[in-house]
Amino acid sequence: MHIRPFVEADYPSVTRLFNAAYCDFAKDVEEMRFRDSHYPSDCHWARWTAVTDEGAVVGCAEYNQTPYALHPGKFNLDLAVAEHCYGHGIGRALYDTVLGALGEFELVHVASWARQDMPCRVGFLQRRGFVADVDLRTSTIDLKGFDWMRWQDRLDNLGRQAIGVRSFAELGVNNPDVQRQVYDLWSEVRHDVPLPPGEMRTPVPFDEWWPHLAGNTSFLPEAYFFAVDGQQLVGTSQLFASPVDGELRTGLTAVRRSHRRRGIAIGLKVHALRYAQRLGTHRVITDNAAENKGMLAINTELGFVQNPPWNRYVKRFRQEPDGSVNG
Repeated sequence: MHIRPFVEADYPSVTRLFNAAYCDFAKDVEEMRFRDSHYPSDCHWARWTAVTDEGAVVGCAEYNQTPYALHPGKFNLDLAVAEHCYGHGIGRALYDTVLGALGEFELVHVASWARQDMPCRVGFLQRRGFVADVDLRTSTIDLKGFDWMRWQDRLDNLGRQAIGVRSFAELGVNNPDVQRQVYDLWSEVRHDVPLPPGEMRTPVPFDEWWPHLAGNTSFLPEAYFFAVDGQQLVGTSQLFASPVDGELRTGLTAVRRSHRRRGIAIGLKVHALRYAQRLGTHRVITDNAAENKGMLAINTELGFVQNPPWNRYVKRFRQEPDGSVNG
């Protein structure tokens, strides 16, 4: 086995390894390729693969930075090893390669994710000084048992407030004015999405945001829904394609502060689930920060069942200039 830089031909193998290690966040090859090709120019990332003498890819690892919360000294670590190769030192070799490459930066921390029912992964990180600091919950709903008629009153509630539900496709996904309205909504509600401790949001210009959304192979304009009050978009709930057969993933569900506590979020979720069910989707998977009690309560009420929790593990290398370890 030897470690080498990632090459184009590795995409199928790396995607399979990624989907096994991060099973609740599966991607297909084209989505992986799109993500790589659309990293913002100011974000650093690099990837390596572990390859046997016969040419089989049995592990991969990368460092990257979070575009929407960019910090020059904070990096993410994604690492995956084929299950039949556990215990052979492949993860250690990949980790050492990534940490060696990160030596050129003034590191503040490196963060990685593990699900609590993955003891090998959790132990690997803990033995290297990583400490959990974020609790993320993924949940799934079986649409075969979803009776959306039970939630008709939630949809009627929107009508009583003269709030309509329209998809991106219906509004005009190619209309520049509509794109700007969607960006305006996203720019407001993104500030209410919980961030890990010490993280700060960074500006995302429209010319960066729109191509990243529109070109993504998982983007479904007909399943990207908005609550519309008059001429204003006041809320959103989205479904994205998944490589898992019969599955859709949720994106952001959020409502402007001016329209909170009016039942808009749950109405949008019911509308989206009804759409997915009529499409023949078997299940929908979502994820929420554990601290987002409001959205977790909505999902539980609708019948989502929580999977084993995920934790973000962080290894800190130096303090911030203000003396804060978190940054």
